Amino acid sequence: MEENSNFSERLPPTVTGLSPTEGVPGTQITIRGENLGCDQNDVIMLFICGIDSLWSMKWKSPSKIIARVGAASRGPGEVRIVTKSGGKGTSNVKFRVFITQIGPLEESAVWVDETRTVPGREAIRSVPQIQDERDALGLVPSQKRMDQIVLSRDFPDCSGNLRMENFSPQWYLLENHADATIEDLRTAIKNMELAKQNDAKRSEEMHKANLYSLINCVDTLANLHQALEKGENADHFAALGNISKLIKDSKTKAESVFADVLKRKDDADATRNALGVIVRFKFIFFLSSKIEESMKKGEYITILNDYTRAKSLYSDTDVPLFRECKSRRDLENLEKRVFFPVMTEIDAKMEVFKEEMKRKLIDTPVSYEEQSKLIKYLKILDPESDPTWDCITSYYVWLEKSLWDMQEKFLKKAIDEEEEDKMRYSSNTQNQHMILTKTNEIQNFVTTLVELLLSKLPSFWKLANTYHSSSASPDAIQRLEDINTMLTTLINVSSWLVLNALITKALPDSVLNQYGNQFAKWPAVSADIGRSNLQQSLKTTRSLIASLLENQFSLTHVQPLIELCMTVRLKLVSDFVDSGIERVALLAHRINWKQDILDRAQQTKTILPDYYENEICECLTRTRDALSTTGYPGEACLFSRELFRETIIDLFFRLITSIKICFDRLFIRQRPQQLETQKKGNEITTKKLLIAVGDIEFIIAKTLNNVGKKMQECGVKHVDQIQEKSRAKLSSFRTKMINDCIAMMSSAFQPLIASATYEYMPDDDDISDYAKEMILCSVLQQAELELYAPQLAIECLQQTVSTALEDLLTHFSRLNQDTSPLIVTQIVIDLTGLEEALSTYATLAIRVQINTYRAGLVGRFDNHRLQQCLKNMRTTMRMALQSLEQHADSLDDDANNTSNI
Repeated sequence: MEENSNFSERLPPTVTGLSPTEGVPGTQITIRGENLGCDQNDVIMLFICGIDSLWSMKWKSPSKIIARVGAASRGPGEVRIVTKSGGKGTSNVKFRVFITQIGPLEESAVWVDETRTVPGREAIRSVPQIQDERDALGLVPSQKRMDQIVLSRDFPDCSGNLRMENFSPQWYLLENHADATIEDLRTAIKNMELAKQNDAKRSEEMHKANLYSLINCVDTLANLHQALEKGENADHFAALGNISKLIKDSKTKAESVFADVLKRKDDADATRNALGVIVRFKFIFFLSSKIEESMKKGEYITILNDYTRAKSLYSDTDVPLFRECKSRRDLENLEKRVFFPVMTEIDAKMEVFKEEMKRKLIDTPVSYEEQSKLIKYLKILDPESDPTWDCITSYYVWLEKSLWDMQEKFLKKAIDEEEEDKMRYSSNTQNQHMILTKTNEIQNFVTTLVELLLSKLPSFWKLANTYHSSSASPDAIQRLEDINTMLTTLINVSSWLVLNALITKALPDSVLNQYGNQFAKWPAVSADIGRSNLQQSLKTTRSLIASLLENQFSLTHVQPLIELCMTVRLKLVSDFVDSGIERVALLAHRINWKQDILDRAQQTKTILPDYYENEICECLTRTRDALSTTGYPGEACLFSRELFRETIIDLFFRLITSIKICFDRLFIRQRPQQLETQKKGNEITTKKLLIAVGDIEFIIAKTLNNVGKKMQECGVKHVDQIQEKSRAKLSSFRTKMINDCIAMMSSAFQPLIASATYEYMPDDDDISDYAKEMILCSVLQQAELELYAPQLAIECLQQTVSTALEDLLTHFSRLNQDTSPLIVTQIVIDLTGLEEALSTYATLAIRVQINTYRAGLVGRFDNHRLQQCLKNMRTTMRMALQSLEQHADSLDDDANNTSNI
């Protein structure tokens, strides 16, 4: 049932019947039909015969309305009605207006011009229809009647009323006897002849009834005539003069008597008419209080209708009753005493009403529909004013002030909450996390500001467009430019306020100089809250731009908001990258040094590269929305601007190379100044360095490719350039860690070399103990390399062995040259044994140095003992020598092999 009722409310109104169908101006008629409005205020227009009758309308139901006919012209006219719910209506019937003259002794229910009540001044032009039961033809009227609209179209300027001057017999016959036959018409002719005879007979009977009076009048006149004819002297003429004088005196007295009677009659009629009007239009006396009640309820249209109705009766009439009151000529006049004070009070109330509408229009911005109504009402009350422009300028001032006031409101809340959090934190250090869960007033400020713009800017723009299209002012073009300036200023101020709340340092100096200290100094927030603010603000600003464009705003208008989005997007990418860098750096706490060896690639890795890839991909996913422009009109790619492009490339370069920070924290920042204060398990070893090198190599070889694909998916441009720079940086870092590892391995030989003083010689024919320890140290280093970084074994051992042998030769060169042959022989034995044992990793350069040093000792050592000692070394250290020789073949194939990268 509700659906049906709602549907019926949306149907246009239809007028199906009028009662009565004709009458004089001022006649009250009942309009019947369908969908004639939901209530009194739903009907916004009612015209009867082309005259506005809304002022007199009384709504009874959706199918019945009562109204009065205005000062319409003679003839038929339509009833037009328009409602808010249904729109423009249609009428199936017409109302016919005829004009009648009011006699001097007749009462009238409408306003009458008293100067036109003397008979004979004007010919009677029309006579109202008299409902007579007797048919003019003496026949029974037909039950089926033709439509009045069809008859009006076929017989224009005619009527079927017998008493009208424009009476048409054809109209009368078609209207009353459309189905009459020839016999019926013949009977009608007979009836009309009979009626004529009856009228003549009635006239004869009337004369017979008054025959005595007529004969007396005739006899008197005859006697008077005879007496005048017989008169022959002056006395008779004197008598005639006396008679004439008496007749004149009697006429004068009769006129004076009747003039006084007529004057009293006219005064009584005028007073009666005035009192009748007062009673009939008593709403004027209650209009003042009704205006106050309607103002409280906001029923402005009711006030205007009632006031217009009163003014039309009082100010715009030619009736002396109101005209004299208006001119203040007669203080004793009734209308002066009654209507003038009332209308004066009503006019004063209407001034208050006008000021109230201006205040509501200017001081309290409302919806566009309400603004349109208020502007229309003000224009009706004061046609010379320009309320639309006043509304636009005041709307602009109010909206700009609201933006700054909103900033102050939320700033105060943010400062108060910051103080509360500080007090809470100072009282209980365990509640520090509550600072991160407090109400985010910055985000509330941005959201509220965007909501204000979404609700008010479209109304402002509609109002401006309406003014521009309807204004006929010569300075309309200049005002349109002023409106565009207002709109641009509002959007600029909004974008600057948001930018100040989110990224204070991004405000241009020119803006800071223009607005001085009006921008708020927001309390600092955590990095997580800051990123959340940026994300939410970007989303709301984009929705604002889309909404404004849908409301016919141009890209020029929303360009400040687009620039704001560009800045927020760049800041968001920067913050996400910084967060990703920190998360990658924190992976130092998650490393477990457990290693997997990839057989096919001869590479090693821990779980760290996987963690690293996950963090990088998660960071890139977060930046996807900030980098995207799809579905966001007006926005450009961040890489399209040269300044932004270099910055973003550097950001992603730092993100990818952030693994270096992770290892720096492990190997540098956590390194204590004194080794004895270092915790057990956190010391830096060659094992950890080798594992880290394996992770870096895996990242360079595999992870960078996966990250590059992810970057392309997330909308990152210039991926090849970023990868190239990142690969070069990580390769350099890998080289540095390898050098650090070689330095640590070489340092293990320094105590052994320093112990080669030859104060104690070996008991048997064998190499010295320090040489054996150097060989075993090399074996241990080889085993460690094979276990943790097999791809680096040859590279690291070559440099380590060459450095150790070079340091040993330097140490021998510092020994006393006056050594005994026994010591010289032992030096040659140790040097030759080391050369033979470490030959796999000894470079050609160090071999040349060894041969040169040994050649300088020829003739000073025992060659037989040398051979014997070397033979014993090969026997006693056979397993160590075999271990060191296992890479001989690969060394021959590629002496300079460093890694598989």
